[in-house]
Amino acid sequence: MGFNYDLSKFLLNIFFIMFPLMFYQFAVYEKMNERKALKNVILFSLFATPMFLCMFFPPVEAKGLIFDLRIIPLILGCFYGNSITSIMLFFSLISVRFMIGGTGAYLNLVSSTLSFIVIISLSKKYHSYSLINKILTSSILSFVCKMIGIASVLIIHSDYGLMSAFKFYIVQSLFMGLAVYIIESIRRNADLKKELIFSEKMNIASVISASVAHEIRNPLTSVRGFIQLLTQTELNPEKKQMYGEICLEEIDRAEQIINDYLSLAKPYPEVEEKLDLGEEIQYICNVLTSLANLTGVEVEIKYDINLFVLGDRQKLRQSIINIAKNGIEAMENKRGILKIEAYRRNNEVILSISDTGIGMTIDQINRLGVPYFSNKNKGTGLGMMVSFSFIKGMLGKINVKSELGQGTVFDISFPIIKV
Repeated sequence: MGFNYDLSKFLLNIFFIMFPLMFYQFAVYEKMNERKALKNVILFSLFATPMFLCMFFPPVEAKGLIFDLRIIPLILGCFYGNSITSIMLFFSLISVRFMIGGTGAYLNLVSSTLSFIVIISLSKKYHSYSLINKILTSSILSFVCKMIGIASVLIIHSDYGLMSAFKFYIVQSLFMGLAVYIIESIRRNADLKKELIFSEKMNIASVISASVAHEIRNPLTSVRGFIQLLTQTELNPEKKQMYGEICLEEIDRAEQIINDYLSLAKPYPEVEEKLDLGEEIQYICNVLTSLANLTGVEVEIKYDINLFVLGDRQKLRQSIINIAKNGIEAMENKRGILKIEAYRRNNEVILSISDTGIGMTIDQINRLGVPYFSNKNKGTGLGMMVSFSFIKGMLGKINVKSELGQGTVFDISFPIIKV
């Protein structure tokens, strides 16, 4: 029996096998492990579909026999699926081959059964092999399985073209190795992604826990020291009152640190309402006046009427006050001017907060809002981060311009709400 194959159908078989591998990553996705039934369906479809298509479009078909690349998806399914997938693939292969018909269906039953036993016997140790050994094992196995098929065919057709078949199955083995390499690359990338996500989570957890411990330890240490003074020494009423006030201030500071951390989990407005930005600026000016007077800073405000935005009033005030206080503190050693302005630009409301303080470098600007970064000696780095989170939660955008020795400008834009 001559062995002449159709090159176009051979390449079509290769396409049938390689194309579904693009979707293999969905089967190994982490959350898919929680939905085993769906995962089994996806795995079976990925390997059964190319197996069936290869059988329906064989490169060689003669005297009731068909020769194709069905063994590749069968091996892949057994190695990279599970026992359920493997059994389903085996019985599906036998069933479809009998449905196609021909004398080769009975030979396929014998050869596929023997091949399946060999594949299953190797599948248990397969994942302990290195990548090179996996490629070699799968390539050699695909060749051996086809040799089992050849042996069964020789019983009926002694004129089987062995040399042509060898060439065909060697090429098949090469593509078998390529398919294994692609799947292993997908699995390796999926594992690296999971490791990266886990590493980032652990890094964030360690940084936050260390920062919380550090920031809260400072006020608690102060409180402990003053309580010891209050309980172990005789003090006059004035000092007792002073120490008590310091303890309360430090406890309030620890509470504020905890509140800042909790705020990070809820950056979006809890209560949305229509806010008049002009009224909010006037309120913030009244709050900051006493601090500005102590540092010799002049506060100037200017705003247009009917500038309405949507958001949480308390969070908006806290955000603007945090930014404005930083501006005042940047001018602590020199008499400066803090300007808070609000105006309309197209369909946005622009809130501008500027100071004439020490300014910042490009690197400092880029790190604004990053956890635990602060330009102040006693800063926690949380105030600005919380402010940025609140503003973004109100769909606001922040643009910072600064120059050393010349001051800083925060331009914050919000979507305008029509009256």
